[in-house]
Amino acid sequence: MEPDWIDLGRRLREATGADTALDLALSAAFGQTAAPFTASVDASRALVAAALPGWRLHLGYDVSGMFPYASLSKDGARVVSDAPTVPLAVLRSAVAAKACPAPSLPPPA
Repeated sequence: MEPDWIDLGRRLREATGADTALDLALSAAFGQTAAPFTASVDASRALVAAALPGWRLHLGYDVSGMFPYASLSKDGARVVSDAPTVPLAVLRSAVAAKACPAPSLPPPA
């Protein structure tokens, strides 16, 4: 059964920090071993590397320097998400990338 990416995205938008139930839902959706994804930058980055091969992750902060964002890009597709924490920004972008598959590009000439 296909994960409900829309519901998972909603849950991530509502999250404000570490959430064990959300971590379990993420591990099931991405087919990965359970880890503290919502609490750990390393775990959230490892999830992206394992579950979204070929996607490039860029992390940063907005102009105020207070709110983190995560950008994922691959083959002309780009997803950018902000959040109260770095792990949540990474996870929001990862779920958005899965919810909206990259557009198909024409083959090289």
